[in-house]
Order: sequence, then C-alpha cells, then structure tokens
Amino acid sequence: MNEYPTSPAPYTQPPVQRNRRSGRVQGRHAKAKQPGLITWWQALILIALVGVIVYQAAQLNRATVRLDALYQARQEEQERYERAVQGHKPKYRDLIERYAAEYNLNPAYVSAIIKQESNYNPKAVSSKGAMGLMQFMPNTFDWVAPNCGISKTNTSAVYEPENAINMGCYLLRYIIRQIGTDDPILVACAYHAGWGTVPTWIQKYSSDGRTLKVSEIPKSDTQTYAGRVVNSYAIYLQHYY
Repeated sequence: MNEYPTSPAPYTQPPVQRNRRSGRVQGRHAKAKQPGLITWWQALILIALVGVIVYQAAQLNRATVRLDALYQARQEEQERYERAVQGHKPKYRDLIERYAAEYNLNPAYVSAIIKQESNYNPKAVSSKGAMGLMQFMPNTFDWVAPNCGISKTNTSAVYEPENAINMGCYLLRYIIRQIGTDDPILVACAYHAGWGTVPTWIQKYSSDGRTLKVSEIPKSDTQTYAGRVVNSYAIYLQHYY
C-alpha cells in the first residue's frame, strides 16, 4: 500500500498576547524596554564621587609640591654645609697641633678661633688694631710675648704664624685657668670680650648658673662671635681632627 506523506501543516504565527491592564504587546516579539535616565540621587552620588576624586588629586598635588620644596631645601642646605666644610680647611696644621698639644688644648678649637679671628691671614689687622692670626691687641701682646720666649719689643713677631699660634695657645690656656672651665662658649666669650666679663654674665644671664647658651650672651657681637666659633669647632672636630 502506497502511503503518501501528508503535507506539513501551514506555519501559523503564535497569537499575540496583550497585557490585560496596559494593552501592551507581550511575548517573544514584544518590543524591549528602553533604559531610562539616572535618578536624582544617583546623580548626587556621582557628583560626590567626582568631588572626592578632585579633592584627593588636589591634596596629592599639594603634598607633592611640599615634598619637592623640602627636598630642594635639604639639597641647598647640604650644599651650603659642604661649602662651609671646604672653607674650613686648616692652614698651619702642624703648628696648631704642636702648640695645642703643648698647652693641652684641642687643635680643632684652636683652629676655630683662628678661623674666626683672621681666617688664617697671618698679616691681618683689625679696625681696633688687633694683629696676626689670633688677633692680639698691643697691650695683650706685651705681657703674653715674654711668657712665650718672645721679646715684647719685637712687635713684628705677632705676624709670624708660629709666634702667633704659640701666643694664642698660651692665652687660651690662661683663660681656661682664669674662668675655671674649658666650655667652648665661655672660652670664646672670654677670648672676645675679656675673661673678667664671664663670671658677671653667668651670674646675670645664665639659666643654670654655670654656663651660657649662645642666646644668653648679652653682647651681640660676642654672641655672633661665640656662635661662629662653636659652629667652626664642630666642623673641625667632624672633618679635620
């Protein structure tokens, strides 16, 4: 028996379904819902986030600027210090060490006094008449010179480096005995302003009754001098002695 295939059923489109309430088409071929705009609270959140990002970026930029400034300042300070070290190279080092040892002094301190008094110029003469490497006034030269085997009539001897360093070290040791201490600030004050002033200054201006801070020195030029001496002393101790 011959059987013939039956014809396929004609294609029929599925019925369109509508939403009973809205009447909108539903089903496979319904139009997709379009996304809407962001809500007001979402916009506020976005604005807040952008503000935080901008603020943090500004803070980071300011911090970077501050760090760059600090780094630059540190570099400049380091360069100044290195120049100061180079400018403190001692001259007459053998003579300084020799007479410092003879008078039981630290050669770094002797160098600091010479640096501030004459900057190692053996022919230096101040506006007040102080002479030589360690700046002796004529009356001081008259009584120190004989104690160092130098005739006080030989006034040109003060311009000879060995004589000047010999007399200067003698005077420093004498000052230390007079004031009873080798405190570098007090010795600098005594060398610059006279050892008789030191006990009075300690009594009137010292915070501890024994020493003086540089800031407590009442005479401005001596304060500047003592500050420079102790700074030079530190450089000589660290880099040369």
